[in-house]
Amino acid sequence: MTGTKLGARSKRAQRRDERRARILAIVEQQLRGGETFADLKVGRIVAEAGISRTTFYVYFEDKTDLLRTWYADVTEDIIEAARTWWELDASVTREKVRAAIDQIVQAYRPHPELMAATHEATGYDQGVRDLVRSAMERYIDGLTEHLVRGQRDGFIDATLPPAESSYWLQWMAERGLHRMGTVTDDDEIERLVDAYAGIVWNALYAPVSGGPAR
Repeated sequence: MTGTKLGARSKRAQRRDERRARILAIVEQQLRGGETFADLKVGRIVAEAGISRTTFYVYFEDKTDLLRTWYADVTEDIIEAARTWWELDASVTREKVRAAIDQIVQAYRPHPELMAATHEATGYDQGVRDLVRSAMERYIDGLTEHLVRGQRDGFIDATLPPAESSYWLQWMAERGLHRMGTVTDDDEIERLVDAYAGIVWNALYAPVSGGPAR
């Protein structure tokens, strides 16, 4: 393939990504304005995006497919942030745990409207339910692998059942993060991060850290 063709394809891909991002941003703005996801209209979305309905359906099968696409993108950002936690090793400290938890919160926090819309859609769309379940399984599997490695290497309490502990930590965090979307005070966010980091530290690492739980 010639350089000219590669350049043209790259430009088309860039335009596609920019247009897709523009559509998603408009939906997020409408949700932030107080509309529910069920109330959103494709006609208004395309009007604000300056595109035709035909163009919209090039990118998304329907409005719910847009939500699934959007949620999948944000899930990747959150998982990337979560790897900071999952990759902690025997040098783990409470401060490192707190920094890792904060990265997850910061990846989640910009999208409370998306998460609320996703919870709304799980009530009537099987595809959204499957996507959320798949995301949660990925989170739980990643944390479980961390627990297994930590127990093997001696920096996580070996008495904990890895899969079940990961299940509870992740589902508790998921509900807490969802509710955190209503918190606008930065100081309160910091306190919530401190609290969750303390729970994680005391549950997993403190019993074998050689120091007192805090």
